Amino acid sequence: MKAWVRLVAFLLLWVLDPFYLYGQVLKGRITDDSGKPIPYASIYAKELRQGTSSNSDGDYMLRVPRGQHSFVFRSLGYETVESRINVDSGEVNLNITMPVKPFLIAPVTVGGKGEDIAYDVVRKAIAMAPYYRNLVSEYEAEVYLKGTFKVDKFSWLVKRSLKDSPNPPREGTLYMQETYNNVRFTAPDKFDQKVKMVRSNFPGEINSTDNILGFVSANLYQPKIGEIILPLAPYAFNHYRFKYEGYAFQDSRALVKVKVIPKRKSRQLVEGYMYIAEDYWNLHEIDFTVQSLAGPFRIKQTFGEVERNAWLPISQYFDIDANFLGNIGRIQYVTAIKYLNVKLNSKVKPPVKIDIVKAVENKQIAEDTQTKRNTSPQKQKEDARMEQLWAKDNLTNREMYELQKLMQKQVRQSDSLSKNLEVPNPLTITVDSAATKPDTLEWQRVRPIALNAEEFKVNKEIDSKLHFYSDSVTKVNLPKILYNGYRRYDAKKKRTIRFSGFGAPNELRFNTVDGFVVGAWGSYGKQYQANGIYIRQSAYYAFARKTPMGETDFRFSYANMNRGLASVRLGWISYDFNGDAGIGPIINSTATLWFGRNYKKLYENRYVSFSNRIDPFNGFEVYTSVSLSRRVELQNNTDFIIYQQNLKWYTPNIPANEAITTQSLSTHNSLEGSIRLRYTPFYYYRIRNGRKQMLYSRWPTITFQVHKALPNVLNSNSDYLRWEAMLNQTIRTGPSNRITYKVIFGDFAYKHSLYFVDFKHFNTMRIPVVIPSFNEGYQNISYYRRSTSDSYAQAFLGYQSPYLALKYLPFLSNRIWLENLQFAYLKTQGYKPYYEVGYYISQIGVVGGVGIFGSFEGTRFHSLSVKVSLLIPDFG
Repeated sequence: MKAWVRLVAFLLLWVLDPFYLYGQVLKGRITDDSGKPIPYASIYAKELRQGTSSNSDGDYMLRVPRGQHSFVFRSLGYETVESRINVDSGEVNLNITMPVKPFLIAPVTVGGKGEDIAYDVVRKAIAMAPYYRNLVSEYEAEVYLKGTFKVDKFSWLVKRSLKDSPNPPREGTLYMQETYNNVRFTAPDKFDQKVKMVRSNFPGEINSTDNILGFVSANLYQPKIGEIILPLAPYAFNHYRFKYEGYAFQDSRALVKVKVIPKRKSRQLVEGYMYIAEDYWNLHEIDFTVQSLAGPFRIKQTFGEVERNAWLPISQYFDIDANFLGNIGRIQYVTAIKYLNVKLNSKVKPPVKIDIVKAVENKQIAEDTQTKRNTSPQKQKEDARMEQLWAKDNLTNREMYELQKLMQKQVRQSDSLSKNLEVPNPLTITVDSAATKPDTLEWQRVRPIALNAEEFKVNKEIDSKLHFYSDSVTKVNLPKILYNGYRRYDAKKKRTIRFSGFGAPNELRFNTVDGFVVGAWGSYGKQYQANGIYIRQSAYYAFARKTPMGETDFRFSYANMNRGLASVRLGWISYDFNGDAGIGPIINSTATLWFGRNYKKLYENRYVSFSNRIDPFNGFEVYTSVSLSRRVELQNNTDFIIYQQNLKWYTPNIPANEAITTQSLSTHNSLEGSIRLRYTPFYYYRIRNGRKQMLYSRWPTITFQVHKALPNVLNSNSDYLRWEAMLNQTIRTGPSNRITYKVIFGDFAYKHSLYFVDFKHFNTMRIPVVIPSFNEGYQNISYYRRSTSDSYAQAFLGYQSPYLALKYLPFLSNRIWLENLQFAYLKTQGYKPYYEVGYYISQIGVVGGVGIFGSFEGTRFHSLSVKVSLLIPDFG
């Protein structure tokens, strides 16, 4: 009976589904003059607004409805072939021969300024980039993406790490994933992706449909993609040279071939070719290569005219020839895009002096003329200046910047979203519940790119009923979980379970007070429609004190659009006097066990606290808390050390601070309350899973907070009031350039009963190795030395740039490093002003950074240090 039901359902689908009208197949092979296949050539069906490409063997396949169709076959370096074919029924075989394209060379290849004429072409394209970047307001498309990877060789380290994997990738095996997606784009950068079909033999966690749109949504008219600087960025001439290599005609348009040459070796720069349409100044085709950390990464993209004078990507090809740390392999992705609906941004107008407007109907020109009469005098003046610049045959760099700035201003004025502080979530992914069910026949119906022989063999081996999002749990390896930990996220139930494992770096530590500390933590998070909960429980044992320790943290999120978060915490654990700014457990354990430097000074904190955070309105945060603590004085309980000769460096568990007294370290109770007000004007935000997330602002943040201890309540001994004001901001001055500053001033209004833990403590990093960065810290001040019970002033100023000094050296230019200058200032009672200047390089692979820092006290030189920062992840 079930078989009959399936048969009837199939027949109904066949009758009702319009795709089955596409029973006609156009197929063949694309070759050059010598009969050699041309891989990954693009094929564009004009009337259908559908693009695809040939496979690695030059074979192509395209399903189309019955009737007359115009097909355009293109590949970089070859003549474009256009054919109009009557596809009647069944299969139509059409082999295409594409001769090598003879690019013509202009009589004059050097401009009036003695430079290559490619620079004039690129200047016009850069000036037009804001227009083309914002030309489309929305579209809907069907996107097919096929990814393959094959590992030729694994390093011994990777082989060892994959030893216990239930489904490890194998050397020499081709892995393939196909996805068929419905994609909706809404300007400026919102993508809604529905995965309709997915088929894969990708192993383990590689099997995912995430980030598919990272391949098809990258806009080559924007200045950067990630850290890669593109050739049409406003500052491209600082990074690239351009060479004119001829022109050719296609569709009555002159296409200029421009070679893109990086000025230096860098993983942030591309090399290759781009074809730009003269008079329109849009990209027609590109072929770029980036020297990534894994190996050369090649990107080919072909554009098709999906609407009049609107050219969008129709096919893309990505190839990574990977050779990294002994791992050798190849990763390839190819896409085919069919546009169902395209809506242009009517508010963005092209310059009237280029041929784009000449190709538009007279009615539109009349409407533009009427619109011009209604614009402000300032806008008319700017439009006139744009026309004047476009009329020039040769633009200077200064004129290009001016024109690009005017175009960008026009785009911003037309963008209504720029006045809205909500930034749409750039990508939402939904997976059809039946995405893994389609069989081989169904895939043959929708697949627009032919499989090669090796892929066809893999396709036969794939189990079409494989579920990528199954809730089934693989075999539990309890010893491995206990040591390495565990993490599981259930997307359907919006539930996260985590366990740190006893072997996590932060969970096995040593200090002279607790001795060896062993423990772990586990957490549970659950997101409901209107709120969420998070519970974290940790448990440890201090062997030298023979004391169990632990903390419980319960959080409840509410009022999602106001970021409400209430929490209850309680614990019995040893704490650093320096609080969150103290030295980390990994570094302290290493320094203590090996070098006898027991920097960390501890007290025992038995506490319960309640806190709440809420945003009454956008950008304004109110945080309140109250806590009751019993703080117990502790002493050293062990003198264990690996190198006995360094035992002499051990010091008592007393912070090195001149203001410390016996009373300030004694055991006491404390009832404290605090309030923090923070305001950031024009704070942009995003709604993610129904909850507001703050993003950025171009304005500074103002913070004011008060901490007060209440004496004689619940046996509380503390009695003080401390206030603090802060101003901070990050200012972007370029693609990866930024200036950051922070100014802090605070004081104790009164301090009738004050303990050392209540002092104002500072982020000091005296040790030569820090985690994770040098940001907003004092590199040459000893721990606890400047902690104060009086007024204090702090200032930080930083500048970050990809190119500042050392990266201009040829042997360092091919690094995705960032150079930093840093200044720090501290003034406390009883000490001369402290100044610190530093230079450091960050983002050095797995290391993190390295820097040199010099400091002064008043006018006297204080110290000089060379330090390393480690990018060790947060295991909490």
